[in-house]
Amino acid sequence: MRMTVTLKLLLMIVLTSVAFAQGSPPAAPAQLAFIVEHMERAQAEVNIPNHVIRDYRLSHANSANVDSEVIADIDFRAPGKYTVAKHSGSSMGAQLVKRVLDREVGITVSSQKSHSAAVTRENYSFSYLGEAVLDGQSYYLLRLDPKRKQPELISGQAWVNKQSFLIRRIQGTIKSPSMWVKKINARFDFDFDRPRKMWVLSDMEAVADVRFLGARKLTSHVMNYEAASVVAKSGTVVPVAAALISK
Repeated sequence: MRMTVTLKLLLMIVLTSVAFAQGSPPAAPAQLAFIVEHMERAQAEVNIPNHVIRDYRLSHANSANVDSEVIADIDFRAPGKYTVAKHSGSSMGAQLVKRVLDREVGITVSSQKSHSAAVTRENYSFSYLGEAVLDGQSYYLLRLDPKRKQPELISGQAWVNKQSFLIRRIQGTIKSPSMWVKKINARFDFDFDRPRKMWVLSDMEAVADVRFLGARKLTSHVMNYEAASVVAKSGTVVPVAAALISK
């Protein structure tokens, strides 16, 4: 009997060692630290496109009618620039997209600003919420709580890929620094182009509750992108929504 127990214990030790060697996450409470550490490492090792073409649409939050559509050509290489390739509908859409891109490009080309907005332990407190299914695939679900008040930091949740440890979605709210906007809800979706090791902000939806005007919704979708030449900074994905609430 003693020999059987000893063999079982030895087998458990061997299996646990193999799991660690293969990079499998240990059981809670160490699981959160394991996920966050690998998430930060994954973000530092991938690239973002240096040239992106996006389609932006502005509408009332509960309406299918689009008030304005803008197609923008964005170059994230320093010093950073963008052009509005096409615009239709109200001028408000073009003005809003320009504000969004001014902030996004400015943060992307600045390593200091990107660092302060990145989804890391320096800027956020994380909580492990378990696992969640998104588009038929299981992800780690983390709670995000900003460590300071900053427009680029979002309070909400992040879906982390179990294999790549890259964020698939961020969803939550941003505190408004403007008296004209009561609150803003945002969702960011990302794709990982494995052959080129690129992490791409594929879709975004941000709804701002504007005083006296009601809720306005801005969505964007990537239409095309080119190979990357800069190291990815996770902070570059959040300012898109933050620009909606800037003064």
